[in-house]
Amino acid sequence: MTQYQYLDELVREYLLFRGFTGTLKTFDADIKNEKEKGFRVDKIVDQISQTISSHDLSGLLELWKHFDTKLYSRLETHRLAGIRKLENSLYKLYIVSCVQSKQTEKLREFFEKMTSDLHGQTEWKDWFALPYIKDPSDNPAFSLYFSRQWQDTLMMSLTNFLSIVFQSLPPPRLADYKKTSSRIRLLKEEIKTLKLRLAASEQDLDPQLSQ
Repeated sequence: MTQYQYLDELVREYLLFRGFTGTLKTFDADIKNEKEKGFRVDKIVDQISQTISSHDLSGLLELWKHFDTKLYSRLETHRLAGIRKLENSLYKLYIVSCVQSKQTEKLREFFEKMTSDLHGQTEWKDWFALPYIKDPSDNPAFSLYFSRQWQDTLMMSLTNFLSIVFQSLPPPRLADYKKTSSRIRLLKEEIKTLKLRLAASEQDLDPQLSQ
């Protein structure tokens, strides 16, 4: 169980204790439909992979836009170039998946929807010719993207990137409860130690005061 999953359980327990059943139902529904998957990177990567393998372009675009708006916008500006590069690579993997599965209609749909966004980008210049190439996997311009090594490296890069994103996000104060509890425990132990020292000092003083 991740830290945020544990926090979800705490919130759920509190809502039950308070009798907020309507709020609890909404909370559970939101958790079920959330795209962040409890900030579990493996689940998010699986979710993105599923939209690609099932040739769900709308799902892929919606998912990436959601992360772009909710998560990536909070990152430092120097990471933007890496985000765009990763996004373009996922689109290329989508195209490759369409070709390998012989999904001609899905391939055509991609270029119809994405031409206005990708037109003018140098790295996409050759890709607009791909639908008219008989076997793009043998073409020097595209063969790399059909290799298992490139595809595995891309998913590993996505995994590492999302891990960095979640580590960079400032956690809510509720997520800081462990640190707060630790600080309180340390303070209590320190106070206890100081009291013992004070008591010992008073005992040492007593004989001197009685003289």
